[in-house]
Amino acid sequence: MTSRFLPVTLTLALLVPVAPCAMSQVQQRVPLTQPAAQESDPISDSEGQMVHQLRKQLVTEQFDDLDRTANEFRQEKSRWPGGKWKLRTFYEALDSPHQTDKDTVEHLEHLRRWMTQRPESVTARVALATSLTRWAWVARGNGLANTVTAEGWQLFSQRANEAQVVLEGSRDMKIMCPQWYSEEMVVGLALGWDASRMEELFNRAVQFEPAYPYFYKQRANYLLPKWYGKPNDAVEFAKNSADHLGGDLGDMMYWEIATVIIKRGNGNLEQYVQAMDWHRIQNGYRYMRTQFGPNRQQQNQLAFMAYKFNDREVAQMQFASISNDWSSGVWRDRNFFEKVRDWSTGHTSWP
Repeated sequence: MTSRFLPVTLTLALLVPVAPCAMSQVQQRVPLTQPAAQESDPISDSEGQMVHQLRKQLVTEQFDDLDRTANEFRQEKSRWPGGKWKLRTFYEALDSPHQTDKDTVEHLEHLRRWMTQRPESVTARVALATSLTRWAWVARGNGLANTVTAEGWQLFSQRANEAQVVLEGSRDMKIMCPQWYSEEMVVGLALGWDASRMEELFNRAVQFEPAYPYFYKQRANYLLPKWYGKPNDAVEFAKNSADHLGGDLGDMMYWEIATVIIKRGNGNLEQYVQAMDWHRIQNGYRYMRTQFGPNRQQQNQLAFMAYKFNDREVAQMQFASISNDWSSGVWRDRNFFEKVRDWSTGHTSWP
């Protein structure tokens, strides 16, 4: 039987390389870095065991088992302590953005065989598109846009476009996945899609699964000035999204979005601190913790936010819980973590 979905052999033929001059104006001028997820710290033992098992299953091409696990996570909407979706971890486990090109080619071949052998699997397509997009950013690098070579732009465009072809080939599958929409938003940002197209994609995503936080995080990232937004666009989006969801769920999503907007390395944070609701951020954090338990990364994130909002009391409480278990994904370096911790206890007036 002929599948109605695009076969792997057509993907490269459908690519349309984009020259550097055709990149969006924002991509030309911004010191772009890979729009990676916030979850960048070492993971828990149970999460680590699962990641190891999933990667082993991919290498040994146990595709039935991989699809079965993903379907289970989608149906149960299961989460780790702290609220992170296990489905999100599943795709992160099958992504290899920091390998050498040789290793990445081999990794992608496993994913392509999965897609070929199981053409009805949306999971295989999302996993392949995710690794292709990350590989695109490897080619582009993390320097200023004007430092990227012509070859770097060509590979970036080719790989991002291939990811888009893979995703488009699964748009109408019988079983869909919330991460499909999230990864499509990542591809759209890389390819410079216009505001109306991205908004329409976000609206379809939340209609499919309104509680999946990564839609909201991707949307907020797109709306930051370093990408395609104006100074208050992301802040207004946070409020409107939280108001629409309402109640504790709305506050929790406000917290989730705030972790994208108010984080180190995101430019001048004072404009966001002045515009965002610190009380609502704390409410969202408390509800998240009540529902799903404590999480090291989130404790560090709240401590960082308390510092930016000049709330010594909240910061001191968080640092008491954190102790020395600092998060590199939040603070970037230990020296900065220790300076803020000393500030929270009044040992120094810095900064």
